[in-house]
Amino acid sequence: MDLLEAIEARHAIRAYTDEPVAANALTALESDIARWNEESGLHMQIGAGLDDAFCGLKTHYGRFQGVHNAIALICPAAGSVADSEAALSPEEAALQERVGYYGEMAALRAVQLGLQTSWAVLDGAAAAANPWWTLAEGETAVWMIAFGHGARAAGRRRTKPMETLASVPGDDLSQAPDWFTAGMEAAMAAPTSLSQQPFHFTLNDDGTVSAKALDGLFAHVGLGTAKCHFEIGAAPHQVEWR
Repeated sequence: MDLLEAIEARHAIRAYTDEPVAANALTALESDIARWNEESGLHMQIGAGLDDAFCGLKTHYGRFQGVHNAIALICPAAGSVADSEAALSPEEAALQERVGYYGEMAALRAVQLGLQTSWAVLDGAAAAANPWWTLAEGETAVWMIAFGHGARAAGRRRTKPMETLASVPGDDLSQAPDWFTAGMEAAMAAPTSLSQQPFHFTLNDDGTVSAKALDGLFAHVGLGTAKCHFEIGAAPHQVEWR
């Protein structure tokens, strides 16, 4: 399964069976996460085979069942501010975008390994009692990716029309290059908080692409997941971001 196929196969699954994740799948996922941590400056960690990977904490939205495995998207505490609660500095926005981009890479890798996933926001994760994840000084845990063998079928994916999510020179999307259209189709399948899709992509006259976060909960995390998908969909074209 390539990454584009993983995008098509990925759905938010919030209920899991007790079937353990195969050791070779965990090894592959851990190896990739170690590489992405080095690239991104994040501190993503895996917890597997746990009684409750969310440590009894409530999720910000969505009801989860049987979560025995999760990826903790550990980042500097500055990146944990919700977009709807305070204005983000450029540094904080960029950090949240990295969380979204690399967290989604990890989720898609899990899908490639035959697993189901779902993003989650844990309330009070940074102050959890006896968590399986570790926080260095100045780090926090807000976002988690549950993964494992799904107990329920996937639901229907919702999306806004491309016309509201993208702009091109001349305002005629039918004239957009194939790589941009394919990138947008992939971006429209990216997970965002409450499925708000708070992002907009613009194809510039010089062939570069601008992407911005709009108003919404953790909008810059959603922008990161969307940019991750866009690059995958646009391949082999190399996207030049402005």
